[in-house]
Amino acid sequence: MRMIVAMGAAALTLAAGGAAQQPAHDDARVVFVEPDPQAPAGPLPCYRRIGDPARAASLAKLLDNDAARWALDLYARARGIAAARGLAGGQPAEYTIAIVPDGENSAVGFRLRTPAGVENHPRAAYVRLGPEAWRFTTTLLHETGHVALAMLAGGRQIPRREIAAIPHTVAALTDRGTAFDEGFATSLETLIAFVSDAPEIRRQYDHVQLLFGPAAGMRAEYFWPAAQLLTFAQPHERYAAVRDDAFAFAPAFKQPDYLRVQVETARDFASVRDADQLLASEGFYASFFFSVLVRGEREPSADVIRFRQDSVLTALAETFATLPFTPEEPFLLHFLATYKRVRPADWGEVLDVFLDLSHGVFADAAAASLWRTQYLAALGLDLAGLDRERIDAARSRWRLAAAADPRVLYARLGPQLRCEVAGREVKLVGLGSDRPLSLDLNTAEEGVIRLVPGITDAEVASWRAQRALAPFASVADFRRRSGLSEKTLSSMRF
Repeated sequence: MRMIVAMGAAALTLAAGGAAQQPAHDDARVVFVEPDPQAPAGPLPCYRRIGDPARAASLAKLLDNDAARWALDLYARARGIAAARGLAGGQPAEYTIAIVPDGENSAVGFRLRTPAGVENHPRAAYVRLGPEAWRFTTTLLHETGHVALAMLAGGRQIPRREIAAIPHTVAALTDRGTAFDEGFATSLETLIAFVSDAPEIRRQYDHVQLLFGPAAGMRAEYFWPAAQLLTFAQPHERYAAVRDDAFAFAPAFKQPDYLRVQVETARDFASVRDADQLLASEGFYASFFFSVLVRGEREPSADVIRFRQDSVLTALAETFATLPFTPEEPFLLHFLATYKRVRPADWGEVLDVFLDLSHGVFADAAAASLWRTQYLAALGLDLAGLDRERIDAARSRWRLAAAADPRVLYARLGPQLRCEVAGREVKLVGLGSDRPLSLDLNTAEEGVIRLVPGITDAEVASWRAQRALAPFASVADFRRRSGLSEKTLSSMRF
């Protein structure tokens, strides 16, 4: 595979093995900073430029890899789009990378001490990375996704609600803001895994090494599923499962175990998640944004991918500038409506991506049942039962309705309704995370619902059936329609 990536004035060839024939970061301006121990007190972290030329040069060399080149190119293009709309006034042209111990996150707002004094950059997005080389590959690319969104939103991070009892992960349902923000960033990892032939990328995202025996340690195939879980990021799933739209489907595990339901990636492919669930799924957003870039019968060129990504960035900037910016917003649906206005020429293709990946659940109450029938017929090799004519007719109806008025895609959404469950905790020992079990009444998976103390099979079935008829409009509506007894409700804190 061979990709040509234009970055600024330079053209960079990524050949087999990922070797750079021309280092792109010569033209991508990066400023390395570090915490300033002598900084005056203030509301924002304060940094100073790394003054040691040898250390700065050593850090710059870490940017000579496929993922970093994509990250720096994305930063420049996103900032240019934001600047064209007057949204980048507080964003430096240089990409600020703060070198901090264990850093692997993005942030907005910092101070910079210079010989002339302390500069304030309250709306500047930047990344915080540890000095280890591995952080300058896909971690940098992922966090640059967050930086790009913050720039396009005028120096604001995507608003989130803390609903899930664990940090985000690609398989889990969290909340709309977290899923949107993390899904967009994860899609960049899927993209680089798709386009790059660099050995380090292949090893990280594709299952290309089959190792056996004691000498292999935890890289041996014996440990493979557990080793993926120990990363928590599950990079293999960020490529293969996202590429294949696996997270449009419900978890295969349906018994009462929060971590197995939320973190395991095995899917029940007969059961499509509903509209509210998809808007809380990081994995689904990642599949959408990735698929928009690479759609088509043939693998697109790098120029086509960049053009499509610029179209996405442009529509996102317009979305954030003109529509509400709260944790409750269905940002993806807002994006689709905006895309129709700013990029009408390929709006139909982007809409097709969305409708097919979601299997029509935003547009049609019968879509999940239609898919289930198709899938089970395929499972039994029942060609007559595939019912292609009916499905093709339904897909055409969805497309015509949404193309005429994107607001039809909002019709099956309910609000986010957070609830804590008394007497239940979720522990992630390695992350030091120990939280009460919390869930969203309108998105909780079956295995999570079963964790409510004393809940019966009949109550689980009623909760899910009533929600399928119409999302719960409020806690009062949930109490009225869910079918839960007062005893069961007594353990739920709304």
